[in-house]
Amino acid sequence: MDRITEETVSSLQAQIAVQHLVLLSLVKTHPYPNQLLEKWRAVLADSTECKSALPSTSRESDLVRERCDRFAEEWTVQLVDVAVDHLSQKPT
Repeated sequence: MDRITEETVSSLQAQIAVQHLVLLSLVKTHPYPNQLLEKWRAVLADSTECKSALPSTSRESDLVRERCDRFAEEWTVQLVDVAVDHLSQKPT
């Protein structure tokens, strides 16, 4: 991999990692994680294979859609974990 490509890929990876941390902190501090999970699932159901969130130049890429679906699944798991943790911390 040439230096320019490596720098570009590294920059994108770093940006995504930081965005992931920001989103995770927002999720963990959200006062109603169950509602957040419901909204997330509704957004996923309304978007077709993440196409609506992709730039038009990437919408036909099977690889991009596959990875988008995988990351969406990973976020769903994290949201479920936070929602379950929130429920288990509530006094009965």
